[in-house]
Amino acid sequence: MEINRFEPSKPDNAVKPLPTHALDSFQATEDPKVIATPDTDIETALGFRVGTLGLLLDASIYCEIVDQAKVSLLPNVQPWLSGVLNLRGNIVPVVDLHILLKQDKSTARHLFAVDRGKKTVAFWIDGYPQMLNTALLYATPQPVLPDVLTQATTKYRIQDEQIWLNISLDKLFKSLTHYTVQAGV
Repeated sequence: MEINRFEPSKPDNAVKPLPTHALDSFQATEDPKVIATPDTDIETALGFRVGTLGLLLDASIYCEIVDQAKVSLLPNVQPWLSGVLNLRGNIVPVVDLHILLKQDKSTARHLFAVDRGKKTVAFWIDGYPQMLNTALLYATPQPVLPDVLTQATTKYRIQDEQIWLNISLDKLFKSLTHYTVQAGV
């Protein structure tokens, strides 16, 4: 008797189950009510530091560290505009918030690119950014801030004596534009 290797050997009188039998015989291994779901009340934000200030961005904004990028200097610009860099074919302005906000520079600075395409901007930041649960941050009265940052800040928070500011990038850029025009550049 020759064996066909492509078909399993079954007796001719075997009962073949219907395809729907697999659906009917499914049994959940866990109680479906117990399955963990993400807590929708938790709001996360991307936090980064500039000197003594902590800045928070919406966690859905695309960001990356670009330490290996070469920053090209520009003549006749504000001191806080470090220059531009080429990031995947996009010319990206590099802003030094330390100078703009009169903060001390740390030795562990990184170039932090925010957003994508033509809307990308890069900032010099201290350390690496981190994801923060903003529910753990406490609301605080508005601290004394430079005008350029006051207009861009939407919420003020504090945790372990660290001030965290929710900033709107659109408002920050409008504020920078206004600040630059006032400075006469």
